[in-house]
Amino acid sequence: MKTVSEKIAEFALGQSIQSIPSNVIGYGKLLLMDTFGVAMANLELEHAQAVRRVVENMESKPVCTLWGSGDKAQVSEAVLYNAALIHGSDYDDTHVAGIIHPSAAVVSTAVTVGEATGATGEEIYEAIIIGWEIIVRLGLAARGRFHDVGYHGTAIAAPFAAACVAGRLLKVSKNVLVNGLGICGSQAAGLQEFLRDGSWIKKLHPGWGTHSAVYAVNLARAGFTGPKEVFEGQFGLWKTHCGITEGLEVFDDLGKVWHTPEITFKLYPVCHMTHSFIDCLLKAREQLDPESIESIECRIEDRCYHIVCEPEEAKKNPETDYMMRFSLPYVAAVALVHGKVSPWEIDMELARDIRIRELMGKITCIADDEKRNPGYFPGWVKIRMKDKTEQVYDQRWEAGTPQNPVDMDAVMTKFHNNLEHFYTEEQIERLSELIQKMDRLESVHELIQCLRVTGSEKEER
Repeated sequence: MKTVSEKIAEFALGQSIQSIPSNVIGYGKLLLMDTFGVAMANLELEHAQAVRRVVENMESKPVCTLWGSGDKAQVSEAVLYNAALIHGSDYDDTHVAGIIHPSAAVVSTAVTVGEATGATGEEIYEAIIIGWEIIVRLGLAARGRFHDVGYHGTAIAAPFAAACVAGRLLKVSKNVLVNGLGICGSQAAGLQEFLRDGSWIKKLHPGWGTHSAVYAVNLARAGFTGPKEVFEGQFGLWKTHCGITEGLEVFDDLGKVWHTPEITFKLYPVCHMTHSFIDCLLKAREQLDPESIESIECRIEDRCYHIVCEPEEAKKNPETDYMMRFSLPYVAAVALVHGKVSPWEIDMELARDIRIRELMGKITCIADDEKRNPGYFPGWVKIRMKDKTEQVYDQRWEAGTPQNPVDMDAVMTKFHNNLEHFYTEEQIERLSELIQKMDRLESVHELIQCLRVTGSEKEER
């Protein structure tokens, strides 16, 4: 019987773009546009600057581009930085049922390793789709249990998916990749303690996973071995992190069922678990006067409650950007007061605004598993007005699901809004064109060049 690692390795190395359904290929282009838009919008964020300083101080061999510049570093350092760009504002795509951010690790690894190996656009895009399928299944197999015990699921899954992407582009053998996956098992890590104090570490999780994966694959190429049953073994990832091995059967239909089209776009740069609540409150704002609200009750399933509602004092008094992004009271209050939750509402000035603070004080969050919708992030809100009337808003499916589809125009608007600070309209259109024909590019050199931002260009705008 094949191990889970063997099933994954065979799929990762044997799948070709010709056998991937056209709808998956087409949808993936939209995911790529969203990913690059989010990444480049984060160039000036403090965390990105910090990671870049560290990478540059390593003085490594200049092989791969640090996106947005002409500077280069060795593969493992460049992929760390590029992934940190994608995930830095928590605005990147999500597979909700798997509770996983697929593109931060997958796209950064494929483009960075692809640049190093001189891979064609088709080879890179094949690797991206394969990586998406693998990281999504890792999330689905975990069934949220990583989060339940305090791990960040994306951080745990990122090294394995990135290793498959890198291994394919490096053209390693099945045995090498199986060993690489085994090595990744001892590097797959990411604690959720940042939820308690709003610290930055989650921004680095996918990048650290990709960094680890590059080393894992190269160690395996050099003959280093890793456990063959890294997932299902007695001391494998599932037993140690989840207590059981149930769920790993999701790898049985690799290449037959495609989950990539289930990956959703984030229309708000905050935890996806709060998005349906934001939608409910934006709808309420159209119908109610926020000044006339007496109290707001938000009911959310227990698993999510611990992530976006606790500790209550910290969530109602956010002191960092990440605490704002993971605070249901904060995003709810902002939605009601400002009528939007964009990157510009993640602002400490707003967190101190008297109107926001007063509304947060009126919000009560309640853990209620009766409001669950398994595989989705629903929102349930009851607003009590000062005249004692009440309104209930209940959104069962977050935006981006088949039941509540995202308008593709909204995705394109997000793409342009994320890029307009750094690029001209002509440059944005050129970048869009290159992404749309990724699988037909001779290499990713032109795409990477198109991401470059220079001081003089910025001054001209």
